[in-house]
Amino acid sequence: MNSLGLYPSDWSKAPPHVHAYLAKTTIEQGHYHLIEGFTQPANGSNTDQHTHYFSGITSFENGHFHRYYGISGPAIPRTDGTHYHEIEETTYLAYNEPIEIRYGGVVYDPNDDGRKTHRHALKGKTREIVGNEPLGW
Repeated sequence: MNSLGLYPSDWSKAPPHVHAYLAKTTIEQGHYHLIEGFTQPANGSNTDQHTHYFSGITSFENGHFHRYYGISGPAIPRTDGTHYHEIEETTYLAYNEPIEIRYGGVVYDPNDDGRKTHRHALKGKTREIVGNEPLGW
């Protein structure tokens, strides 16, 4: 049994949990984006190779943002009995020049061959585990 996050957990029972993550994308077109969020819940232990889904929207930079979706790498044990995951993905496309839109989000048409687009790679590690069940639940 190890203590981690909010509650002490029995990791041999593969409790449901999520991880926080924070990463920076590669620099493309003179800018980068930050990504920050929480993975989707998964039941897993430190040694069972479980993965987590993650998704979100990057920070708003240079007049736009990007969507991203991915699956983390398998659980990597730490010496303290906890674990982390590596995340690596590529964002969805966005236009190089932002579009003036009065209301709503960014409009992107994948069939519009006339406007140049770009994407970013992202790579990082999950951070602390949150939302794990306390002992006795």
